Amino acid sequence: MGIKSLQDYLESQCSSACVSVDLLKIARGFVPKRRGRHGGSSRFCLVVDAESCLDRLYGGYYSDWVCGGQWNRMTSFLTNLVQACHNANMELIVFFNGGLETERLSDWFADQINQKKKVHSILRHLHNKGTPPPKVWWMPPVFLKGSLRMALRHLNVTVACSMDDHFQEVIGFCREHNLQGIIAQEPVYAIFDPPRYFSSNNLKLTYKGSLETKEYIMDEIAKCLDLNPNRFCVFAALLGNHVLPEEDMYDFFREQLNNCRGSDGKPLKISPENVILAVVTFVRQLPATDDLDIIGDLVFKNAKGNKNDLILKFKQSVQYYLNGTHEGFLKYKPRPSVSTDGQLGGYPRPDVQQKPQDVGGYINTLNPNAPDILSNNTSKNILNGLDDGLESRLAGLSLTDNRNSHPGAGDASVPLMSTYNNISKSKKPTGPKLPTVTPEIIRIASERHQKGLMCSWIYQLLSQGELKLPVVLEDDTNRELPSYIDLYRPIRQTVYSVLFNLNKTKIIHETSDKDKGDGKCFDIPVKEWVIRRGTTRPSFELVIAKPVDWKTPSIERMWLGQNADDKNRRLRAFLTCMQSDSPLMFNTNYVPQPLLVMCCVLRYIVQFGRVLQRQELDAFLAMAVSPLLVDVQTMQDLKLPAIHPRGIQLASLFMSGVETAIFANDVCGAPIPWSMSCPWLFFDGKLFHFKLLKANNNTPLIDMCDGQVDQVLRVERMRQAILENIRAEFAKPLLPASMYNPYSQAPYQGYPPFPQGGPINYRPAGAPRMPYGRGGYPHPLIGGQPGYSPSSPPQRSPGRGRGLLGRSPVDARGGQLEIAGVVVGSWGANVSGQRRGGRSGGPSPQIMSVGGPRRGYLPNRPIRGRPSMYAARGYRPQYYEYYENQRGYDFYEGPPAPRGYPRMTRPVRRPAIKYRARAAKGKPAKHTTKGRGVTVDVSNDENGAADDEGAAAEDIVGITEDTIGVFSDADEATGAINKFSSEDTFDKPGEAAGAQFNDLA
Repeated sequence: MGIKSLQDYLESQCSSACVSVDLLKIARGFVPKRRGRHGGSSRFCLVVDAESCLDRLYGGYYSDWVCGGQWNRMTSFLTNLVQACHNANMELIVFFNGGLETERLSDWFADQINQKKKVHSILRHLHNKGTPPPKVWWMPPVFLKGSLRMALRHLNVTVACSMDDHFQEVIGFCREHNLQGIIAQEPVYAIFDPPRYFSSNNLKLTYKGSLETKEYIMDEIAKCLDLNPNRFCVFAALLGNHVLPEEDMYDFFREQLNNCRGSDGKPLKISPENVILAVVTFVRQLPATDDLDIIGDLVFKNAKGNKNDLILKFKQSVQYYLNGTHEGFLKYKPRPSVSTDGQLGGYPRPDVQQKPQDVGGYINTLNPNAPDILSNNTSKNILNGLDDGLESRLAGLSLTDNRNSHPGAGDASVPLMSTYNNISKSKKPTGPKLPTVTPEIIRIASERHQKGLMCSWIYQLLSQGELKLPVVLEDDTNRELPSYIDLYRPIRQTVYSVLFNLNKTKIIHETSDKDKGDGKCFDIPVKEWVIRRGTTRPSFELVIAKPVDWKTPSIERMWLGQNADDKNRRLRAFLTCMQSDSPLMFNTNYVPQPLLVMCCVLRYIVQFGRVLQRQELDAFLAMAVSPLLVDVQTMQDLKLPAIHPRGIQLASLFMSGVETAIFANDVCGAPIPWSMSCPWLFFDGKLFHFKLLKANNNTPLIDMCDGQVDQVLRVERMRQAILENIRAEFAKPLLPASMYNPYSQAPYQGYPPFPQGGPINYRPAGAPRMPYGRGGYPHPLIGGQPGYSPSSPPQRSPGRGRGLLGRSPVDARGGQLEIAGVVVGSWGANVSGQRRGGRSGGPSPQIMSVGGPRRGYLPNRPIRGRPSMYAARGYRPQYYEYYENQRGYDFYEGPPAPRGYPRMTRPVRRPAIKYRARAAKGKPAKHTTKGRGVTVDVSNDENGAADDEGAAAEDIVGITEDTIGVFSDADEATGAINKFSSEDTFDKPGEAAGAQFNDLA
């Protein structure tokens, strides 16, 4: 409920006030009006609330966002959007939320809890299906805001960033510069009544060259609600917001719903729609809205809490909305700031193009005429142009928390803020204070923050000593990968010490108080607001800054120094914070400048511990050097066969490291230019997942690099620089999922699920050896996988072909290659201890057939080129022994097979073979010992006696009816039969038949 429910109510119940429009068509017909403090721009200018349309600026709800972000595709979309707006005489000013907004901390916590639920749903979906999640679970990829700021800056789009209250500053910027409207999706703007209000959720750039969305007509909204616009502020305050929470309004809601009756005559239930209707009716019936004390006394007459405090909150809430309206805009005064280039409030002018600059430090880009504070430590002359309030704030700046909390506690509860802008009115903190910051540093940080040129964490730390770490796409129940909060905390601790001059402070203390022996502690505490597993309320963790080993220059020197040594010290300080201060990292032949941020992040992850696997490191590097990184169309058409949860978590972990590296780079004075640290230069989530699938498939590096030797060379050099002078401990690959079978049925039935996981030489402790049938899989009659039968062909491995993911490993069982039923190739098994002749009892060779899985396959007859089940010499299937030893009866006399399988019966004795010499036409046959033309024929007389020396051939031989062997003469046939019958002894006629026929054929 609350004010957030008003937006959905307006779209559903006030449909006549939502009109579809084409922004480009409106911009083409725009006629500028010269009015206001600033004349305004000749273009049709709109303020875009970036927090409301992150998905629209990213490019839409396409499914590849889950892989970590496709930054080149996002840049391509923004280029088309900006070009279309420019051609239609339209300009966009994108406004980001850069304030800490501690008074809205409870709202931030509720949003993060919802994001965490989305993360769990996304990971569960990926584990179960392996496909991209639906768009209803969309959440911004890691570092999306920073990437958007860089991309818009690259396209010369005006970017602004709020400092205190985001909504007030957006509407104030729109009114101050006489802009034409706002694109957002927040009901607060409907109460502020901007010039024009457009929907960001419905914003769509079409192929026909139109920018379509919906416009909210405020007059129509007033008619639908049947409420005077002058009463909108009272109406919004009674719905509840961050000043007057909904919990305090519950009794009032219950009372108004009891007065409203439904169609059945019963009181209405509490729901967002019913609450809005009841509050609108109450405000409509008020005789007047001038005296807020009378309205407050009427609203809170049955309140359980302190009535006076509730009335005060109500009056402050109404005033908050009045400050955003056109009448109350002149009374609203945002936090003053000083601009060195003549721009009001430090924000960029809409009609002034921002020129990107890549120089080191910050003095040349903002204030070239600033006094040299490096030689003059006094800052009185710097504060001459500031008003008294700002001077007093900067002179005695204290960066600790202004709320009632114990800094020594690691988890503190945050009460709901009862007043707007309560920070400046609270009492002084009692805990340890952060060092005082030079006013010039505050000035530079404020200006760059407002223009979106610096990481927003820096100004939050300098002004309040806190920052908020949002929820990202990671599994908090998985112990294989650490949380990004813990992984990059040592980097943040080092950056805190550089930002607050911890080394300089300790050196000054050691020099001045060396003889006193004062054991003063110089710990710099910083509050990090995080969302942990099981968190039920907003909580922070107190982090202490850690100094670096060498004497880093002061923050003034790194930000304002312009000597050659200062530039080298900036880069060294950055590499020190990233724990990447090694010689090869400075060598551009090994690490190119656009890839320095990526290599620093990977080097830090490798040093942290067993996080990355070796092939995953190669996947990151192969992605960065691939030409597909900049091929937007090819990456858009690429279809991933599957999405693995570990891949998306690695991508989120890596992009969190990139965000931390950009933060460290800005604190150290930007030794790496912003144009060389853009994420689309070295990362694409979809391409990384594609390379990772190849790497996990044991693909060689040359195949991962698409056969390009130059890419392999670049990968090897960057890997050498990353692993230089460190002891890398790579994570070991996990066992496949089939190894974790619960074995629910005794005795260990169905381990492991071979058709899914492939044949694995693994069995649980204490379990008997699994009998194998055809193709190396368990026999269906002995604990095999359900649904498998001898009549169905065994599942085959993918083989060695070059597919989408490269070369597949060769099956270790050996096998044969068939084309149209003919064996054209074979290879032996790669199993230790494998004996020749097929007597080892291991898995049978795999048959690879070309032309369909069942082409020419008949279960009741042997396939050409493949021996039959009983054809091998001395072959005795293992399931014979299983039935005899385990079941207690002979296999031939055992019970029938389970239902659905062919019956295993006793082999049928085939007719004996009687040979005779071929006789000439008209002459009796004669026995000859030499010559050709001896014919072996089939006779039904099993006990017939031979008339010559071939009488030994009357032994029973199991052979198929359509097989005929031809010998050169009778002596060869007789000798061969006598040889095998005298040397070999067989238990069953089938074995003898199989052995003899195997040699005779």
